[in-house]
Amino acid sequence: MKTHLFNYSLLATGIAAVLCINSTANAATSGSTTTAIDITNQASASYNVGELKQPTVYSNEVVIEVSEQVSFSLVSNNEDDSLGDDSNVNEEVAPNGFASFKHTLANTGNRTDSYTIKLENVTEDDKDYDLENSTATFTVYSGTTAGTTGTITFAQAHNQTFTLDKGQSVQFTINAKTTGNIGGNEQALLLSATSSILANNANTNADTKPTLTNTDRSITKLPTFSIVKTVTNALDLNDLNNDTAEYQIVVKNNKVSASYSTGAVDVAISDNLPTGLIIAKSLTTSDIQVEGDATTGSFDTANAGKAGSKGFNIKGVDIPVAGIVTITFTVKKDPNAALDPATAINHVSVTDDLDNSANTANTVIDSTDKNAEQNMAFYAVTEQNHTDGTKVNGTNGDDSTQSLLTIDRKLTLTNPTEREIPSTTNTTSQAVHETIITNNGQDSEGKAAGELTFKISDDDADNPDTVDVGTVTIAYDDGSGTLKEVVITANGEGIYDINNVLQDGIPPGKTATIKYTVISNEAPLFTSADSDTPTKENTVVKLILNGEGAPTVNPVTDTTTVKGLTLDKFQALDVNCDGIISGAGEIDFTKDPIEQAEPGQCVIYRIDAKNTSSAAPLGFDITDVVILDELAEFSANADYVDNSATTTFANGTATNNGTAITTTIATLAPQATETMQFKVKIKTAR
Repeated sequence: MKTHLFNYSLLATGIAAVLCINSTANAATSGSTTTAIDITNQASASYNVGELKQPTVYSNEVVIEVSEQVSFSLVSNNEDDSLGDDSNVNEEVAPNGFASFKHTLANTGNRTDSYTIKLENVTEDDKDYDLENSTATFTVYSGTTAGTTGTITFAQAHNQTFTLDKGQSVQFTINAKTTGNIGGNEQALLLSATSSILANNANTNADTKPTLTNTDRSITKLPTFSIVKTVTNALDLNDLNNDTAEYQIVVKNNKVSASYSTGAVDVAISDNLPTGLIIAKSLTTSDIQVEGDATTGSFDTANAGKAGSKGFNIKGVDIPVAGIVTITFTVKKDPNAALDPATAINHVSVTDDLDNSANTANTVIDSTDKNAEQNMAFYAVTEQNHTDGTKVNGTNGDDSTQSLLTIDRKLTLTNPTEREIPSTTNTTSQAVHETIITNNGQDSEGKAAGELTFKISDDDADNPDTVDVGTVTIAYDDGSGTLKEVVITANGEGIYDINNVLQDGIPPGKTATIKYTVISNEAPLFTSADSDTPTKENTVVKLILNGEGAPTVNPVTDTTTVKGLTLDKFQALDVNCDGIISGAGEIDFTKDPIEQAEPGQCVIYRIDAKNTSSAAPLGFDITDVVILDELAEFSANADYVDNSATTTFANGTATNNGTAITTTIATLAPQATETMQFKVKIKTAR
């Protein structure tokens, strides 16, 4: 708040104004009494002649006509809206501070007069002055020449008498102490002077005032600080050794009203970091931005916000009404102290000695920490202190701070899966892999475009593949307990963005499942014609995270194996054609060539049809299997033995339809094998 310096003399200009007081509107003047007095004077002389006394001799009479004038004035001299009237108004004062009121008492008559001074509170206003602790300073002038000066207490000033000769005046400065006053309060004080001559002169006319009164009015004003501290860049808990957080402090001197608000002068702004944080980069004045004619002040050399320190103090800051001071600085983890982000609330305090006087107890400390505040009862409205980052509005001086915002991005990819598909798929036979994204961090992931993306690719980079990724969807809980599943599409580079389907991202503690199909188109069952290694495709699901604090997440590899129907054909040599393979020279079922067969002997063929897919639930049924062995394959050299065709398939029948030996299997379960068998006899005549 602005300091009021007490001016103990008006000097020549002020005195000249006083001497012309009769021409000033609303000046407190007594009016004058004029008394005509004749002074008649006649001389006389006595004498002797010889020793004889002679008659007294008289001179002529001389007459002097004297005009006595009694008048005085009492005027206010504060620089308010109307200088030199009978009121000092709108004098600004701080709570428990001093209001300075200036007056001039002048003897405007031509007789010496005595004037009795009185000081009195006006009881109808908001608060009385503390007159016992108030003082008055005076200087007596003869014309424009200063004479006697002094300072007296209220008790001395009350009923104090000043005797003034013609042309003399007294300049008063009343230092009126306020007490218990708060913002917006008005106080009034009466200063009166009574002329001894006018009060005791029975012949005083009705227009003459023996007592003149001035009214002093002050209004209590003080700055109303709004302090808002926000975290503008969070601290990455995954990179505490290197990352920094950024704070912004905005201190504004709110305009409550013209009769309430005043500028703040020479205030201090201090910040003390919580446990676990230190200043990352030394502050400079370039980190302080001002608006509305506010000033940057200077750093306290004992607490200058150096790198590695625990805070700062800025002194000598001026903030006019509606002025703003913005301070931006960075912090980092204190390597020597534990950090708990939930309790790491950073508080800011603004300290203002309202009248910059050590003689008054009116230093205000406004802080985001309620427990650190001082003299906040000076304000007519109770402010609110928020510690949860609540945005403050209005002009009541509400304050706001918040816990340290941190970036604690923790995501995992889980649930690698193995699936099996047939050589050629449709919508019902394609494989579906489900990769689970779990957000174990503290904030939603994917709220911004490009923040949480993923890519699905094969690990062999073969293009085109006979096994490939089909439709991709995201399954998630919409918050109502209902699982929703929506299709997600990739950009031209094969990148899928979670934000495209989840604008609010994946909340903390929640999951989203990437579901994608794998399709095949005439994919071989085995890696080569002579291999028994199944064809498989590994697909890699990889998270691509962007933005600050992006962690590295291990990818998930899913495997899709091509499974289906295999046919294995075996042959046995039945020398006696009796269907029993046990005699001399007979050869049991084998895939190898039989080299010693002779005409007239029989060969038994066995075809095994196997569903190579794994047991449920991984595998799948094969349906409508038709095993067929064409007669033309052997008819030139052997004859089908009638009624020899059999099958192991329950309720199945192996038959000769004239062109082939065949059997039909309705359903072949995973890992099941069904067999068709028949016998041929090697021709003896060809």
